[in-house]
Amino acid sequence: MSTTISVVVPTYNSASVIANCLASLQSQRLAPIDVVVSDGGSTDATMAIADGFGATVIQGQANRSRQRNAGALAATGEYVVFIDADMRLTPGVLEECVASFRESDAALVIPEVDIGESFWARVRGFERSFYQDAWWLQAARCYRKSQFIEVRGFDVGLIGGEDWDLDERIRRFGSVRRISASLQHDEGKASFRTLMQKKTHYASSLEDFRQRHPERASLCLSRRGRIESIISQPSKLVRHPILVMGLICIGSAETLIMKRSSTARSMSVAEHPIDPDLNPILGARDE
Repeated sequence: MSTTISVVVPTYNSASVIANCLASLQSQRLAPIDVVVSDGGSTDATMAIADGFGATVIQGQANRSRQRNAGALAATGEYVVFIDADMRLTPGVLEECVASFRESDAALVIPEVDIGESFWARVRGFERSFYQDAWWLQAARCYRKSQFIEVRGFDVGLIGGEDWDLDERIRRFGSVRRISASLQHDEGKASFRTLMQKKTHYASSLEDFRQRHPERASLCLSRRGRIESIISQPSKLVRHPILVMGLICIGSAETLIMKRSSTARSMSVAEHPIDPDLNPILGARDE
Protein backbone atom coordinates (compact mmCIF):
# COMPACT_ATOMS: atom_id res chain seq x y z
CA MET A 1 0.00 0.00 0.00
CA SER A 2 1.48 3.35 -1.05
CA THR A 3 2.03 6.12 1.47
CA THR A 4 -0.01 9.28 0.89
CA ILE A 5 0.71 12.88 1.77
CA SER A 6 -1.53 15.96 1.97
CA VAL A 7 -0.68 19.66 1.97
CA VAL A 8 -2.58 22.23 4.05
CA VAL A 9 -2.37 25.94 3.19
CA PRO A 10 -4.01 28.53 5.49
CA THR A 11 -5.02 31.69 3.62
CA TYR A 12 -6.39 35.16 4.21
CA ASN A 13 -6.63 37.56 1.25
CA SER A 14 -3.77 35.69 -0.41
CA ALA A 15 -4.78 36.20 -4.06
CA SER A 16 -1.43 37.76 -4.98
CA VAL A 17 0.59 34.70 -3.91
CA ILE A 18 -1.63 31.61 -3.76
CA ALA A 19 -1.34 30.73 -7.47
CA ASN A 20 2.45 30.37 -7.28
CA CYS A 21 2.10 28.31 -4.12
CA LEU A 22 -0.41 25.89 -5.63
CA ALA A 23 1.50 25.70 -8.92
CA SER A 24 4.54 24.49 -6.96
CA LEU A 25 2.43 21.69 -5.52
CA GLN A 26 1.34 20.64 -9.00
CA SER A 27 5.03 20.44 -9.96
CA GLN A 28 5.94 17.95 -7.22
CA ARG A 29 7.59 14.71 -8.34
CA LEU A 30 5.31 12.99 -5.83
CA ALA A 31 1.84 14.44 -6.13
CA PRO A 32 -0.10 15.08 -2.91
CA ILE A 33 -3.27 13.05 -2.51
CA ASP A 34 -5.03 16.32 -1.77
CA VAL A 35 -4.38 20.01 -1.16
CA VAL A 36 -6.56 21.70 1.45
CA VAL A 37 -6.81 25.49 1.36
CA SER A 38 -8.15 26.55 4.75
CA ASP A 39 -9.39 30.11 4.36
CA GLY A 40 -9.95 32.62 7.13
CA GLY A 41 -12.59 34.80 5.47
CA SER A 42 -10.86 36.22 2.41
CA THR A 43 -12.62 39.03 0.57
CA ASP A 44 -10.43 38.82 -2.54
CA ALA A 45 -10.08 36.10 -5.20
CA THR A 46 -8.16 33.64 -3.01
CA MET A 47 -10.85 30.97 -2.88
CA ALA A 48 -11.67 31.23 -6.58
CA ILE A 49 -8.01 30.78 -7.48
CA ALA A 50 -7.66 27.80 -5.13
CA ASP A 51 -10.79 26.23 -6.59
CA GLY A 52 -9.34 26.69 -10.06
CA PHE A 53 -6.32 24.63 -9.03
CA GLY A 54 -8.58 21.83 -7.82
CA ALA A 55 -7.84 22.34 -4.13
CA THR A 56 -10.30 21.42 -1.40
CA VAL A 57 -11.40 24.79 0.00
CA ILE A 58 -12.79 25.15 3.51
CA GLN A 59 -13.63 28.29 5.47
CA GLY A 60 -13.44 29.33 9.09
CA GLN A 61 -12.28 31.96 11.53
CA ALA A 62 -9.10 33.90 10.77
CA ASN A 63 -6.70 32.14 13.10
CA ARG A 64 -3.76 30.43 11.42
CA SER A 65 -3.55 27.61 13.96
CA ARG A 66 -7.28 26.89 13.79
CA GLN A 67 -7.16 27.00 10.00
CA ARG A 68 -4.28 24.54 9.93
CA ASN A 69 -6.02 22.19 12.37
CA ALA A 70 -9.25 22.29 10.37
CA GLY A 71 -7.26 21.65 7.22
CA ALA A 72 -5.57 18.62 8.78
CA LEU A 73 -8.95 17.16 9.71
CA ALA A 74 -10.11 17.55 6.10
CA ALA A 75 -6.88 16.09 4.66
CA THR A 76 -6.84 12.41 3.74
CA GLY A 77 -3.10 11.68 3.60
CA GLU A 78 -1.13 9.63 6.11
CA TYR A 79 1.30 12.55 6.32
CA VAL A 80 0.41 16.25 6.37
CA VAL A 81 2.65 19.14 5.32
CA PHE A 82 1.78 22.69 6.39
CA ILE A 83 2.94 25.65 4.33
CA ASP A 84 1.81 29.26 4.06
CA ALA A 85 0.31 30.86 0.97
CA ASP A 86 3.48 32.86 0.27
CA MET A 87 5.62 29.72 0.12
CA ARG A 88 6.60 27.51 -2.81
CA LEU A 89 7.94 23.97 -2.59
CA THR A 90 10.87 22.90 -4.73
CA PRO A 91 9.93 19.83 -6.81
CA GLY A 92 11.38 17.11 -4.56
CA VAL A 93 9.99 18.15 -1.18
CA LEU A 94 7.01 15.83 -0.86
CA GLU A 95 8.91 12.91 -2.38
CA GLU A 96 11.71 13.31 0.15
CA CYS A 97 9.29 13.72 3.06
CA VAL A 98 7.64 10.38 2.32
CA ALA A 99 10.86 8.55 1.41
CA SER A 100 12.86 9.71 4.42
CA PHE A 101 10.25 9.64 7.22
CA ARG A 102 11.54 6.98 9.64
CA GLU A 103 9.60 4.98 12.20
CA SER A 104 11.61 6.79 14.88
CA ASP A 105 10.73 10.24 13.50
CA ALA A 106 8.06 12.49 14.93
CA ALA A 107 8.26 15.18 12.27
CA LEU A 108 10.42 16.70 9.53
CA VAL A 109 11.75 20.22 9.05
CA ILE A 110 11.75 21.64 5.50
CA PRO A 111 14.56 24.21 5.11
CA GLU A 112 13.42 27.69 4.07
CA VAL A 113 15.03 30.16 1.70
CA ASP A 114 13.64 33.70 1.77
CA ILE A 115 13.22 35.45 -1.58
CA GLY A 116 11.69 38.77 -2.56
CA GLU A 117 11.94 41.87 -4.71
CA SER A 118 12.45 44.61 -2.12
CA PHE A 119 15.63 45.54 -0.27
CA TRP A 120 14.09 44.50 3.05
CA ALA A 121 13.05 41.14 1.63
CA ARG A 122 16.66 40.59 0.59
CA VAL A 123 17.83 41.56 4.07
CA ARG A 124 15.44 39.01 5.59
CA GLY A 125 16.78 36.34 3.24
CA PHE A 126 20.35 37.33 4.08
CA GLU A 127 19.59 36.96 7.78
CA ARG A 128 18.00 33.52 7.37
CA SER A 129 21.06 32.29 5.48
CA PHE A 130 23.03 32.44 8.75
CA TYR A 131 20.58 30.19 10.60
CA GLN A 132 20.65 27.03 8.50
CA ASP A 133 22.39 25.09 11.30
CA ALA A 134 20.36 26.64 14.12
CA TRP A 135 17.96 23.75 14.80
CA TRP A 136 16.25 25.70 17.56
CA LEU A 137 14.97 28.37 15.12
CA GLN A 138 13.50 25.82 12.73
CA ALA A 139 10.13 24.17 13.23
CA ALA A 140 8.74 21.02 11.65
CA ARG A 141 6.28 21.18 8.76
CA CYS A 142 5.64 17.50 7.99
CA TYR A 143 3.80 15.28 10.49
CA ARG A 144 2.01 11.97 10.67
CA LYS A 145 -1.64 13.01 10.70
CA SER A 146 -2.55 10.56 13.48
CA GLN A 147 0.14 11.93 15.81
CA PHE A 148 -0.68 15.52 14.89
CA ILE A 149 -4.30 14.89 15.92
CA GLU A 150 -3.22 13.10 19.11
CA VAL A 151 -1.32 16.16 20.38
CA ARG A 152 -4.26 18.38 19.32
CA GLY A 153 -2.36 20.12 16.55
CA PHE A 154 -1.40 23.77 16.73
CA ASP A 155 -2.44 25.78 19.78
CA VAL A 156 -5.18 28.17 18.66
CA GLY A 157 -4.43 30.44 21.62
CA LEU A 158 -1.03 31.32 20.17
CA ILE A 159 -0.46 33.57 17.17
CA GLY A 160 3.32 33.54 17.51
CA GLY A 161 5.60 30.68 18.45
CA GLU A 162 2.82 28.17 17.71
CA ASP A 163 5.08 26.27 15.30
CA TRP A 164 7.88 26.03 17.90
CA ASP A 165 5.32 24.97 20.50
CA LEU A 166 4.09 22.08 18.34
CA ASP A 167 7.67 21.19 17.43
CA GLU A 168 8.34 20.70 21.14
CA ARG A 169 5.15 18.75 21.90
CA ILE A 170 5.45 16.38 18.93
CA ARG A 171 8.86 15.19 20.14
CA ARG A 172 7.13 12.78 22.53
CA PHE A 173 6.81 10.51 19.49
CA GLY A 174 10.44 10.66 18.38
CA SER A 175 13.03 12.84 16.70
CA VAL A 176 12.60 15.90 14.49
CA ARG A 177 14.96 15.92 11.51
CA ARG A 178 15.62 18.21 8.56
CA ILE A 179 15.36 17.09 4.95
CA SER A 180 17.54 18.49 2.17
CA ALA A 181 14.86 19.67 -0.28
CA SER A 182 13.77 23.23 0.49
CA LEU A 183 10.91 25.66 0.15
CA GLN A 184 10.98 29.30 -0.87
CA HIS A 185 9.33 31.93 1.31
CA ASP A 186 8.39 34.84 -0.91
CA GLU A 187 8.50 38.14 0.99
CA GLY A 188 7.65 39.94 -2.26
CA LYS A 189 7.88 43.72 -2.01
CA ALA A 190 7.88 43.75 1.79
CA SER A 191 8.67 47.11 3.37
CA PHE A 192 10.42 47.68 6.68
CA ARG A 193 7.08 48.75 8.15
CA THR A 194 5.30 45.60 6.96
CA LEU A 195 7.96 43.32 8.41
CA MET A 196 7.83 45.10 11.78
CA GLN A 197 4.02 44.99 11.85
CA LYS A 198 4.18 41.23 11.41
CA LYS A 199 6.84 40.93 14.11
CA THR A 200 4.73 43.00 16.51
CA HIS A 201 1.66 40.88 15.85
CA TYR A 202 3.39 37.54 16.38
CA ALA A 203 5.42 38.76 19.35
CA SER A 204 2.28 39.19 21.44
CA SER A 205 2.11 35.43 22.18
CA LEU A 206 5.80 34.77 22.73
CA GLU A 207 5.66 35.27 26.51
CA ASP A 208 3.19 32.37 26.68
CA PHE A 209 5.61 30.27 24.65
CA ARG A 210 8.46 31.27 26.98
CA GLN A 211 6.53 30.10 30.04
CA ARG A 212 5.66 26.73 28.46
CA HIS A 213 9.05 25.93 26.97
CA PRO A 214 11.67 27.97 28.83
CA GLU A 215 14.64 25.98 27.53
CA ARG A 216 13.64 26.27 23.87
CA ALA A 217 12.60 29.89 24.37
CA SER A 218 16.01 30.74 25.80
CA LEU A 219 17.39 29.79 22.38
CA CYS A 220 14.63 30.94 20.01
CA LEU A 221 14.08 34.33 21.64
CA SER A 222 17.71 35.11 22.38
CA ARG A 223 19.29 37.90 20.35
CA ARG A 224 22.66 36.62 21.55
CA GLY A 225 22.19 33.24 19.89
CA ARG A 226 21.27 34.85 16.59
CA ILE A 227 24.14 37.30 16.75
CA GLU A 228 26.58 34.46 17.43
CA SER A 229 25.27 32.61 14.37
CA ILE A 230 25.77 35.73 12.24
CA ILE A 231 29.26 36.72 13.38
CA SER A 232 30.45 33.14 12.98
CA GLN A 233 30.51 33.80 9.23
CA PRO A 234 32.57 37.02 8.94
CA SER A 235 33.46 36.57 5.25
CA LYS A 236 29.78 36.73 4.29
CA LEU A 237 29.37 39.93 6.31
CA VAL A 238 32.35 41.54 4.58
CA ARG A 239 30.98 40.68 1.14
CA HIS A 240 27.59 42.31 1.78
CA PRO A 241 28.06 45.54 3.78
CA ILE A 242 24.76 47.13 2.64
CA LEU A 243 22.76 44.08 3.68
CA VAL A 244 24.61 44.11 7.01
CA MET A 245 23.38 47.66 7.63
CA GLY A 246 19.84 46.53 6.92
CA LEU A 247 20.34 43.57 9.23
CA ILE A 248 21.40 45.91 12.05
CA CYS A 249 18.28 48.06 11.50
CA ILE A 250 15.95 45.05 11.60
CA GLY A 251 17.70 43.55 14.62
CA SER A 252 17.50 46.81 16.57
CA ALA A 253 13.81 47.30 15.79
CA GLU A 254 12.93 43.71 16.66
CA THR A 255 14.75 44.01 19.98
CA LEU A 256 12.55 46.99 20.89
CA ILE A 257 9.44 45.10 19.79
CA MET A 258 10.32 42.11 21.95
CA LYS A 259 10.78 44.33 24.99
CA ARG A 260 7.16 45.42 24.79
CA SER A 261 5.75 42.21 23.33
CA SER A 262 3.52 41.43 26.32
CA THR A 263 1.21 44.33 25.44
CA ALA A 264 1.90 44.95 21.76
CA ARG A 265 -0.30 43.71 18.94
CA SER A 266 -0.65 45.00 15.42
CA MET A 267 -4.32 45.70 14.78
CA SER A 268 -3.63 45.74 11.02
CA VAL A 269 -3.67 41.93 11.02
CA ALA A 270 -7.06 40.18 11.08
CA GLU A 271 -5.85 37.14 13.01
CA HIS A 272 -6.25 36.97 16.80
CA PRO A 273 -5.88 34.25 19.43
CA ILE A 274 -9.09 32.37 20.18
CA ASP A 275 -10.45 30.25 23.02
CA PRO A 276 -8.63 26.88 23.09
CA ASP A 277 -12.03 25.18 23.36
CA LEU A 278 -12.68 26.29 19.76
CA ASN A 279 -9.88 24.07 18.46
CA PRO A 280 -11.67 21.94 15.81
CA ILE A 281 -9.55 18.92 16.70
CA LEU A 282 -11.17 18.72 20.13
CA GLY A 283 -14.59 18.01 18.63
CA ALA A 284 -13.13 15.43 16.26
CA ARG A 285 -11.39 13.60 19.11
CA ASP A 286 -14.59 13.49 21.15
CA GLU A 287 -16.71 11.97 18.39
